[in-house]
Amino acid sequence: MKHTFLYLITSLLLALTTTLLLTACLGSSGSSGPAPTSTSVADVPLVQLHWCKKPFMVFRDEGVRPTPTTSATVTTTSTPVATATATSGSTPTATPTTGAGAGTPTTLTDWSQVVTNLGFTVYLPGTLPRNTCLVSAQAIIHDPTFGGSFLIGYLLPDHTSITFSEAPVTSQNTSFACYISNSTSGALSQKNGTPPAGTPQATASPTQLPLQVCSGAKASTNVVLSARRSIEYLQHVFTTLQTNVTWIPAT
Repeated sequence: MKHTFLYLITSLLLALTTTLLLTACLGSSGSSGPAPTSTSVADVPLVQLHWCKKPFMVFRDEGVRPTPTTSATVTTTSTPVATATATSGSTPTATPTTGAGAGTPTTLTDWSQVVTNLGFTVYLPGTLPRNTCLVSAQAIIHDPTFGGSFLIGYLLPDHTSITFSEAPVTSQNTSFACYISNSTSGALSQKNGTPPAGTPQATASPTQLPLQVCSGAKASTNVVLSARRSIEYLQHVFTTLQTNVTWIPAT
């Protein structure tokens, strides 16, 4: 679980760096408009959102497949000698076995081909606030270490990001937990607890909230999500994640 978590955190930090650079570009060009001041923003399905700039989807097949290999086995044969007695000798023969072999990494373009080979179920929110845009989506299949992984990041209307990183569950410790990320050092400090019940809103705060990195398991999927939002909001997002969500923008 530790290695999977560190892998997902690394992916998240890379995605957050990309998002921050994009945020700076959008802020300087003014193309995304001012941050909202309303306390509530209507949510829309992911398929109705738009790309922040040009579509950016990177799907890779690392090409690791079971391949036949050979191993030496020893069989015993009898060799007659002049004294009419038999002595034993060894003759190595090759026996095919199955092992993991490296193929040729390739780039894929068809999401339906990717999602069926990830090795876990993808969970996403059914909706996000209106005027949210999709920054990027990345996936890897047939990875020799993790099998598959999925990473997707959105830019929210207040110019902060929310990112989801997913991989197969590899530990029995599947409880939901949050950490505060130090954006300058990449360090994480654990935050206590389960938040109180309620349905928080994805609203901007006059004081910038710390970057929360939360993780938990949904069935066989380990989900790490990150945003400058309260733990209450992130747990609500985590609890309401859905399967079979159409996320690629229609336009």
